[in-house]
Amino acid sequence: MSTRYKFTYKGQEVNLSSDFDNGALAKIQEVDPNTFDIWPYEENEYQGGFIKMKPVDLDRSEPDSANFCFHFCVSNCKNKQLIFRFHLKEREKASDVSVVYANPDFPVYSYDGKDWQRMERKELSDDSAKNGWQIITTTQRFREDKAYVAYQYPYSLDHLENYLGTIRESPFLKIENAGETTEGRLIPQVQITDEKFPIGKKKVAWFTGLQHCTELGAGWGLEGMIDFLLSDHSIAGKAREQYIFKIIPIVNVDAVSEGRGRIHRTGRNLNREWEKTDPVMEVVMIKKTMNDWMAKGNPVDVFIDFHGFSVVQDQNWVFPVLPMETYNGKKVLQYKYLIETIKKYIPFASFSEQVSQGLVSGAVGREFGALAMASDGYVYQWPEKGKTPDLSSYYQNASKVWELDEIKACGANMIKALVEFAHS
Repeated sequence: MSTRYKFTYKGQEVNLSSDFDNGALAKIQEVDPNTFDIWPYEENEYQGGFIKMKPVDLDRSEPDSANFCFHFCVSNCKNKQLIFRFHLKEREKASDVSVVYANPDFPVYSYDGKDWQRMERKELSDDSAKNGWQIITTTQRFREDKAYVAYQYPYSLDHLENYLGTIRESPFLKIENAGETTEGRLIPQVQITDEKFPIGKKKVAWFTGLQHCTELGAGWGLEGMIDFLLSDHSIAGKAREQYIFKIIPIVNVDAVSEGRGRIHRTGRNLNREWEKTDPVMEVVMIKKTMNDWMAKGNPVDVFIDFHGFSVVQDQNWVFPVLPMETYNGKKVLQYKYLIETIKKYIPFASFSEQVSQGLVSGAVGREFGALAMASDGYVYQWPEKGKTPDLSSYYQNASKVWELDEIKACGANMIKALVEFAHS
């Protein structure tokens, strides 16, 4: 398995390491005792408005774009005040999308890798040493000997496996897997339903998340959805009665474990692989799992590929949906009703048709006949309509970043919508 970009930096008093599951960082330098300059990516990796990662496949000549991210562990830090100076080039030119558009208010830290909180003491400044670069400076005194620091609330493979261990005794849950990854890791999948009710009369809803491994709201939102489905809430009981839920929280397991920014280790984008003749192994395995399911006479009624979760109106929760001509007859009416029902429970969501060739939602809609769509959403408020999020505007507006529990809780709204839709 790849250990790309994993290393430990030994400082004067503390050590900083990316050598663990989901760890990621490009470069560290201690400029003064306990003051660290940190580069999440190398300067020469920024090209044309994107971070271009070096090719992993030596047969590929072109690098591939990645999202901005970092996740490292600090050890021997108890009662020490540390200063981190994150260096980044946000964009090459004004028309470029910000490389930190998904989360311009970082970092977060945790003592156990489970409970995360924001660093409140931070400021933005221009980098005098590099034209066009900026520095986010954060100051934090740590209470424990070890702490984790990350770009966003990390959703790692280790976390998912530990989480599944805490819920495995639920009578409504089955822990499965959807095959193996390119590097031989298992792809965790869960099934949730109440088997006291006839299976043959139920709808089947299949969810996937983290095809892009830094779109972390998907993992947390699906975990919150699982929490709700296993709860004693009356609507959760209705959901288990009416549906079989198949949930894959992490599709891009290898990239999540390696701490990659977005793309699979082969340089391929998993959400562009679903209708290729030679797709990457993860897609092969998940499609086989779905085909095996249908070969037993089971349907796939609803399919949603989650790229993010968000909470209120200015959160820009967008649902790319398939063109209506994907369906015919009764399914057109069902698809319209599904969209209207989701709008009822998520009234701030916007919907737009999307050319979906090769994307998982389009592939599942065409190949498996499911009512399919994708969802996306930011984890912070962005009140400036029509303006691309950026660091300077964020720090000026001081927009709120959602707490992790809020991101998890919003998954329940989707379940409520599906319960009402089941009556159609």
